[in-house]
Amino acid sequence: MLDEIAGRREVGGALEPDFFTRYLGHARAGASGLLGCPVEEVALAPNTTWGIQVAATLVGAGPPGRILYLHGEFPASVLPWRRLVDGGFSLEEIPSDSLGRPRFDRLLERIETAPDLRAVTLSLVQFATGVVADLDVVVKACRRRGVFLALDAIQGMGILPLPKVALEADIIASGAQKWLLSPWGSGFMRLHPRHLPGGSPLPPVVSWFGFESALDFTTLLDYDPVPLPDGRLFEPATLGIQDFAGMGASVELILEVGVERIRHHVLTVLEPLVDWIRRRDDVQPVTPLDDLRQRAGIVAFRTPRTGEVAAAMAEAGITLSVREGLVRFSPHLYTRPNDMARAVEVLEAAHR
Repeated sequence: MLDEIAGRREVGGALEPDFFTRYLGHARAGASGLLGCPVEEVALAPNTTWGIQVAATLVGAGPPGRILYLHGEFPASVLPWRRLVDGGFSLEEIPSDSLGRPRFDRLLERIETAPDLRAVTLSLVQFATGVVADLDVVVKACRRRGVFLALDAIQGMGILPLPKVALEADIIASGAQKWLLSPWGSGFMRLHPRHLPGGSPLPPVVSWFGFESALDFTTLLDYDPVPLPDGRLFEPATLGIQDFAGMGASVELILEVGVERIRHHVLTVLEPLVDWIRRRDDVQPVTPLDDLRQRAGIVAFRTPRTGEVAAAMAEAGITLSVREGLVRFSPHLYTRPNDMARAVEVLEAAHR
């Protein structure tokens, strides 16, 4: 399919009317299925950062105030907000616990008590520790105070069924290149209906593809000021059609297999690793092992032999990640139980 699209581009000339809508519409529909929301609330984006940038821009258009985030958030969830500091905003980091895990109790306390609070930026699943956010309490607290909530969902989409309460977040942003097995440069965001155009003024971020004039390439110079009444208004202009064609196909597969089924498979695959961590006195689990509500697909642990583990895994042809000093495993639907059993053998040898 990607070769077909590339070949179509090489030929040049006029594109058939449905060339863009065919592939982009398929990707939007897939994101809508994952999120459990109407497709009109979905906007395609090249990465998670675009969605968080839109969130920061929407908040920045209002009066200055405080932005809360947890220590351990991925830079894409934090850095876009820093440009608001020159406009009078402030950023407050909630410290983690002694293992580097998020303190949702402290976050909840600050949501309820922090003066001039405007927004909370939060990951559905933290990238290093693999801890799943306590979304229920955070979302409800944000709604009580009318606080904007931006949710970075990239480490959860495709491995963790999205809780319904997440749809109360103002923006959900996700790249598709991780658990969704899609090309780099593909992703999406979901905007709560309160941020969609309707009869309100234009948002502070718009694209020429977000207006009715873009629906007919023969009349582009009409400069039609009528915005499309849905998430497309927030999309960057020309998107990588080939990337989103790949995303549409991959997400269709994920939905066909079923996110809950994938999660069950991954938890089963991780059992030999979890058992090994529990047996070792010199290995400290960071991802909660006993409470499955706090686990998605990542298991991270601390070991004094991080370097030896990374080298041994590379020599054995086994992929893992080292993040913030932690060894991190994240198997997927294609990982077999005996693959993890072999990884545990390598881990054991590296700790002798």
